[in-house]
Amino acid sequence: MDREISGKMIEVCRSLSEMLEMTFQAFRKSTEKSIKEAEEIRQEAQRSSSELTRFLVAKSSAAAVGKEWVKPYISIVSSFDRMGYNIDGILDRLKKRVQEQMLFTDRAVKEINDVFQEAMNLLENLPDLILTQNKLLAQQMGEKGKLILKIADQYSEEHEQRLIEGVCVPKSSPLYLDILFSLKGIIVHILEISGKVVTLSARA
Repeated sequence: MDREISGKMIEVCRSLSEMLEMTFQAFRKSTEKSIKEAEEIRQEAQRSSSELTRFLVAKSSAAAVGKEWVKPYISIVSSFDRMGYNIDGILDRLKKRVQEQMLFTDRAVKEINDVFQEAMNLLENLPDLILTQNKLLAQQMGEKGKLILKIADQYSEEHEQRLIEGVCVPKSSPLYLDILFSLKGIIVHILEISGKVVTLSARA
C-alpha cells in the first residue's frame, strides 16, 4: 500500500477513534458540554476524510495507468464516512437523552458500555492493521468483531424481553436500541475496512 495513502488513512482512523472515545465519555457523563466536545472532534474527522478523498482523486488523475486501483480506497473512505455518521447518530440520541432527562437501567448502561469499549478497541487496532497489513491481526479483529455483534444482538433481544415484562422504561427503550444499532454499524464498517486492507495487501 502506498505510504502516503496509508498515512492519511491512519489520520482518519485516529480522528474517528478520538471522536468515538469522546462520545463514550459523553454517554457516561450525560451533559451538554461533553456532547459538544465530542461534536467538535467531528470537524477534524471530516477534514481528514475529505483530504484523503482529494488526495486519491488527484493521484488517480495523475496516474499513467488505469484508474481501477483507486476504487477500493474510495470504498474505504466511504466506510470511514459511514462510521462518522453512526457516531453522529449516537450523539443525536445523547442530546435527546439529556434534554428529556431519560434514564437507563444499570443493566442497559453496562451493556452499552461493554459494546462501546469493544468498538473502541477494534478501532484502535485499525491503524496498526493499515500500517502492517498483518493478516493474523485482521483475522483476530474479524473474530472479535463478529462476537461483539452477536453479543449486541443478544442484548437487543434481552432488552425487548425486559420491556415486555415491564422491567425497562418504555420512553428510553428506542434510545437504547438506536445507540446499540449505531455501535453495531461502527463495528461492521471497521470489519469492512479490515477486509479491504487485507485484499489490497494481497494485490501488492
